[in-house]
Amino acid sequence: MSGLEEISEDERVRIASDFIKAAPPGEFKEVVNDVRVLLANDKLLTRASGVFYDYATEQFTTVKLDGGDALITKEGSLDGSKRFYDPKTGKSFTYNYLKNESSEVQEEDREQGEEEKWRSAIQDALKPYLDEFYPAHVSAVYGKMEDGQVSLTVCVEDHKYNPNNFWNGKWKSKWETKFPSAGGYATVSGVMSAQVHYYEDGNVQLLSNKKVEESVQMSDPAKAAANIVEFIKKSETEYQMAINENYTSMSNTTFKALRRNLPITQTLIDWHKLHGFQVGKDIMNKS
Repeated sequence: MSGLEEISEDERVRIASDFIKAAPPGEFKEVVNDVRVLLANDKLLTRASGVFYDYATEQFTTVKLDGGDALITKEGSLDGSKRFYDPKTGKSFTYNYLKNESSEVQEEDREQGEEEKWRSAIQDALKPYLDEFYPAHVSAVYGKMEDGQVSLTVCVEDHKYNPNNFWNGKWKSKWETKFPSAGGYATVSGVMSAQVHYYEDGNVQLLSNKKVEESVQMSDPAKAAANIVEFIKKSETEYQMAINENYTSMSNTTFKALRRNLPITQTLIDWHKLHGFQVGKDIMNKS
């Protein structure tokens, strides 16, 4: 290889895995196909496919399930691989990463303990907010009980993919809390993330995230759910407004500084007619 050391198979798998993990939203299959061409070895691609699970769960990938939509998340994973649980329908399914399809759907026989009343209350309170602000939202609320503590996790995803116009975008947020089953006060922590990829005649990505937390009163399921949803709404609104203000400011400062200033005549130069100017003739004579 022109004096360069041959890249080992392990290194090729590592590089391929990094490419796949960095796939922009809505472009997972295309990136995998490109990586397959680069590797030219399906055995190595199979080894690299170990990152499919990490990518799908980190992206909160959505999949059709019995006429609705479900999320692929670590909280919903049953085997750390291909089997997932949807708390909204109470069903489990096998997920095909490349086809983005669910199969082998079945009812999950789970004992519903103290955590279920808290989980379902948040799920019900969350829907009106998401319906109003996220037109294509998919969400999941997970609950579990451990050592007298209720743990709740809320996952929210919304996206818009527009490959015909060379852009894709995704919004996702994750909210977690843990508290005694008797109630009290609990800290709710959240991570919000926005990712956009624009690739017409270029390759530009935006990846922004923010962490927040707040103490919320958990007196009873209905009031606690209302308090948590209010905190989610306030946090997401403030974050999205801050992003808008930031890019409006950048448009008037940072991006403006990158633009080429007009010449002293304050008119644009027609580069196709450069040969008509004396400076153009001098340049061409010297070249």
